[in-house]
Amino acid sequence: MSRQSHRHFDQSNIEGGVASISHDHLVAELALAQRRFEATFYHAPVGIAHAGLDGRFLLVNPRFCEISGHDADTLLQVGFQRITHPDDLDTDEALLARLHAGEIPRYTLEKRYIRADGGIVWVNLTVSMVRDAAGQPELFVAVIEDLSDLRRASFEAVHDPLTGLLNRRGLANRADAILADAAHTGQPVSLIFLDLDGFKQLNDSRGHAAGDACLADVAALLMDHTGAIDAVARVGGDEFLLLLPLRDAPTATALGDQLRHALTARCGGISGSFGLVTASGALDLEALIDCADTAMLAAKRGGRNQLRTGYLP
Repeated sequence: MSRQSHRHFDQSNIEGGVASISHDHLVAELALAQRRFEATFYHAPVGIAHAGLDGRFLLVNPRFCEISGHDADTLLQVGFQRITHPDDLDTDEALLARLHAGEIPRYTLEKRYIRADGGIVWVNLTVSMVRDAAGQPELFVAVIEDLSDLRRASFEAVHDPLTGLLNRRGLANRADAILADAAHTGQPVSLIFLDLDGFKQLNDSRGHAAGDACLADVAALLMDHTGAIDAVARVGGDEFLLLLPLRDAPTATALGDQLRHALTARCGGISGSFGLVTASGALDLEALIDCADTAMLAAKRGGRNQLRTGYLP
């Protein structure tokens, strides 16, 4: 073998060895990247899903299955539309359309999923778009966080645990918006103060379980007679407040009388003393409560099972 041939052989071996090392290194790097992706995707503490442009799930991680209440096989057969609460679907689809059109880089939305058992779970959803090399939409990537504990804590902070009605703090929160709107529009607002008659005797004679059942029944009665814009609260042992926007004095009086008659028919010997105040303009919640409380006490002194009207000074 000539010296030139020997040099050529050595050079070829070197280049082949370098190529082999580079290839092996690339394969190892790709394998490592794949393992890291799988570790992140499958062990993430949040739900992760890939969805096609039609909304059908392409890939889901175990945490998303846990949150949504559906197994992976089921999710991969359906689109997000099938598990999204109907009341949230239009908002979600409108945001997806804007994302698809490139109007926004991502969006975040609090929404509800319907679980396989029919239960509802609140989630915080963040969605972004993956585009191909040509810049065309390819798929959606979603991150899903379970809000159940957070919403439960938030709900419990402003609601009465026995009846599910607002507590005093919850009423104050709702009242801010109701009274601000009334001040802006000049529309009337009414407040009814209800104190049950004979509730202590019921508790003493039949026990606290019967008393709790009575309070829950009263709460259901109040909710049956009010609407979504009204604020209904339990603010004491057997004291309830109803803050009623857009109700003038005759309308609120009629409602109070309906509640009074329904209460005596429904709760077996329990009646109610009602105080009512109606006003408009710039109003203060505590002033309304004080006025309705005074009217309610007048109903108590007048023989109970009555509705009395009070007037702000």
